[in-house]
Amino acid sequence: MTLIGLPVAVEELLASIAITLVITLFYKYLINQNDVRQLKASMKEKQAKAKELQKANPQEANKVVNEIMALSSKQMRMNTKPMLLTLALVGITLPYFAQAFPGTVVSLPVSLPFLGSSLNWFWWYVLVSIPLGYFFRKVLGVEL
Repeated sequence: MTLIGLPVAVEELLASIAITLVITLFYKYLINQNDVRQLKASMKEKQAKAKELQKANPQEANKVVNEIMALSSKQMRMNTKPMLLTLALVGITLPYFAQAFPGTVVSLPVSLPFLGSSLNWFWWYVLVSIPLGYFFRKVLGVEL
């Protein structure tokens, strides 16, 4: 079954591109990217400091590790809003995919470990969306 007259694999590919782009844009515009970059730089600096202090002064290293945990918690809070929107979008679209793309969506020329050479809509979406997400984040300069 095709929705717009293209092969099923191409239609799901286009839908996956659109969904992955929207998710990336959620993260780009709902999180202050400069704050995330500063937070990550601070965490990296503190991790190096903790590693350095680990042998010389374990108590001071534990304090630095606690600071890292606080920064990590702050980063998680920053990611909450786009993550909730992403879950809503995926919760709406994936059941639609299950109905629109039943059965085998794509037959690969090689067999993938654990998946085989025939992929249903879910595995095709996963296989496509992971590299697309990485690509869109790099191109748009999105930090998570």
